[in-house]
Amino acid sequence: MSEGDAATDSTDQGDPRTLEPRIAVFFDLDRTIIEGSSISQFGFAAWRAGIIDLRHVWTELFRALLFGVVGESKNVAERTVPKLLETIEGHSQSELMELREPLVRAMLDEARPETLRLLRLHALMGRDCYLVSASAIELVQALADELGFAGAIATEAEVVDGIYTGRLAEPFRHGAEKANAIAELAAEEDYDLSLSFAYSDSYNDLAMLELVGIPVVVNPDRRLAEVAYERGWPVVEFARTRHRLMRRLRFALALGTVFLAGRLSRR
Repeated sequence: MSEGDAATDSTDQGDPRTLEPRIAVFFDLDRTIIEGSSISQFGFAAWRAGIIDLRHVWTELFRALLFGVVGESKNVAERTVPKLLETIEGHSQSELMELREPLVRAMLDEARPETLRLLRLHALMGRDCYLVSASAIELVQALADELGFAGAIATEAEVVDGIYTGRLAEPFRHGAEKANAIAELAAEEDYDLSLSFAYSDSYNDLAMLELVGIPVVVNPDRRLAEVAYERGWPVVEFARTRHRLMRRLRFALALGTVFLAGRLSRR
C-alpha cells in the first residue's frame, strides 16, 4: 500500500484528531424549564389519587409549594422526596404511571417559553440536551420525551415485581448527585464537558454548574446570584408570569385548608 493510499484509508476510518467534540446541554427542571415545583405537583396528584397520606408529607409538600412561589428554600427536595418514597411503599408502579399524562400536561402549561427556545436552539446546533431533576424518573422522562430531550437524569425509586419498596434504586439525584450522574453520562457518551452547557436557578445545583465549561444561571436564588456575580457567569432573567404565581399561591392555600379541615374532623 502506498503512502497516499494509507493516508486516504486513515481519513476514511476517521482520524480522532479531526473529529468534532461532542457537546451536551443539561437543563434543571424546577424554575428553569417550568416555573414551579414538579415535586409539589407530583405529591398533590398522588394524594388526590389516594396513593400517599398527606399527613406524612404535609410539611415537606407545603414547603415545596412555597418554593414555587417565593423561591429556593434550603434542601426542599432533600426533605420532600424521601417522605414521598416512604408513603408510596407497597403501591404498584402502574398507579403512578396513571398520573403521568395529566402531570406532564400541567408542567407543559408552566414551561418557560424562553427556556424552550434555548432548548430548540441547542438541538438545532446538534447538541444532545438532557433534563435533570430530583423528581421521579417516571415523570421527568415522560416530560423529556414530550419536549424532545435526548434523555433524562432523575430520581429512580426501587420497584420489585411492579411494587415500590420505599427505597431508592439509584442515588437521590439532588445536589452533588446530579453532577455525578452527568459525569457518568459524559464518560459513557464521550461528551466534552469543558465545552458543554448547564442551566439552573438554584444554588443546590452548584456542582452541576461547576462541572461544565459554560454554566448559565436562570432567575437565580440569592446565593447562586452571588456566586454567578463573583465568577462572571452569565445570568438571564426570564419574565415571571404573575397570574401563574397567584394561581400557585391559591393552590397552596387551598391545600392548607384541606389539610386543616381533615385535622379538625378527627378531633
